[in-house]
Amino acid sequence: MSDRNIQLTKKQQDLLLRGLRYVRSSIALDARDWSPEVETERQEQYDEIARVEALLNGAKIVEAATV
Repeated sequence: MSDRNIQLTKKQQDLLLRGLRYVRSSIALDARDWSPEVETERQEQYDEIARVEALLNGAKIVEAATV
């Protein structure tokens, strides 16, 4: 993933991180017969989620704009 600067409000960051927790849980609860290939795929998905979480945790938090 390329380095990008993103700016989020704290509420947006929390919402996205909560969504990623849901996605991780759905991967864990996916009822598939175990095999080395399935485990590898699942680990790759967990790794990608971890990268996105790291990006979100490093995002610059900004104040919400008032309209």
